[in-house]
Amino acid sequence: MQALLHVLTAEGLSWALLNPQREVIAVAAESAPVRPSEAFPLPEGLPWPPETAMTAHVPPLGDCRFYPLEDGTVLAVWGAFPAALAQALEAERARMPAFISTVTHELRLPLTSIRGYADLLVKGVMGPVSDAQAQFLEVIRNNVERMATLIERVSEMGKLESGRLRPKREPMVLKQAVEAVAKTYRPLCEEKKQTLEVILPEGLPIVQGDMARVVQILTAMMDNAYKYTPEGGKIVLKAAATENGAQVRVCDNGPGVAADDAPRVFEAFFRSEIPEVREHPGWGLSLHVARQLAEQMGGSLTFAEAPKGGVCFTLRLQAA
Repeated sequence: MQALLHVLTAEGLSWALLNPQREVIAVAAESAPVRPSEAFPLPEGLPWPPETAMTAHVPPLGDCRFYPLEDGTVLAVWGAFPAALAQALEAERARMPAFISTVTHELRLPLTSIRGYADLLVKGVMGPVSDAQAQFLEVIRNNVERMATLIERVSEMGKLESGRLRPKREPMVLKQAVEAVAKTYRPLCEEKKQTLEVILPEGLPIVQGDMARVVQILTAMMDNAYKYTPEGGKIVLKAAATENGAQVRVCDNGPGVAADDAPRVFEAFFRSEIPEVREHPGWGLSLHVARQLAEQMGGSLTFAEAPKGGVCFTLRLQAA
């Protein structure tokens, strides 16, 4: 975000960052007609916060363009736009994916080396390994895997934003994806004494999507439910036909989502401060990437509170 604001300033645009209470968080320069902590002079009747980008006349600034951001703030831009703003946004879009690609590539190399040498030590290539040493090596291996997952998610995020990752839109059998994910998580749930109920009716329509990416989305949904559902809890994995295609819903009876956290569930790197969430390792990227993949396939990924506590995530896909 800071990089984008610098680009806007360099392009001669005036901007202000606003919170949901219409207060100014930051402005382009000291000479701006609004100040931090002041109320932004919004016109009467303007819906706030905006759900999509919109333009409104704001005396004495003139025409302002408002952009809702993922963290709940709103970027207000006025001045010589839209051409300059489009150029600034395009420059930012081009810069970040290239930076992400370089960083993830450079990080993969040392991680591969660490993983390889740890595996060699575990196998006793350099001599016998004690139980304590084996435990330390297992910790190293586990953390390397966590970092590898983070790098993969960040890489996917960059490719999605740059358009280099485009999931297929081809006919697929949704039942196969659901069965594959259920098969993976059933033994994990049994080990945690969780009940996994799979509801998979016959006659589901053929949907439009990418099999591998749909499995990735369902895995993110199930992983979220598995991690946050307590021991002895219940998870429901249910597929159903819809008017325009089919959907898959994963419901749990975990801690749910706090009201303040709801707008940020799909935000990159966001993790709730709820203790039940913080006790589980994670990066806050799986659901963010999953939602982008769903939308790239012409579908959607949403969530709502479960009827008996917890949360339900729903993947919807269009009929092929």
